[in-house]
Amino acid sequence: MEFVASTGVGDSGIEVNLVACTNDLDVETVDQFKENVLPMLCEGQHPLIVDLSGVAFVDSTGLGGLITALKRARESQVGLDLVVNTERVSRLLAITGLDVLLPIYESRELALASY
Repeated sequence: MEFVASTGVGDSGIEVNLVACTNDLDVETVDQFKENVLPMLCEGQHPLIVDLSGVAFVDSTGLGGLITALKRARESQVGLDLVVNTERVSRLLAITGLDVLLPIYESRELALASY
């Protein structure tokens, strides 16, 4: 899995951290995901948008990684949003109920507009 970290500015002028992920989020890559994402979800950090538009497949361990990130974000009171634009990943998040727990946007621009 590749990660590209950057920052952006939301519509209200709030600075936001961005992480774009590519490939699959599964048993082979979930540790990399957590190593890259969890440090950005500490108290005092900017909100984080995780762009999963380059991710074609998420397995149960990948879902666990997303849940771990959600828990860390809530503990630290840091905003966490996802960008998902593939039907397969969107459906999985809906089936598991994560689409109710996490704000999900179809594009990075829409996610940034929420800040």
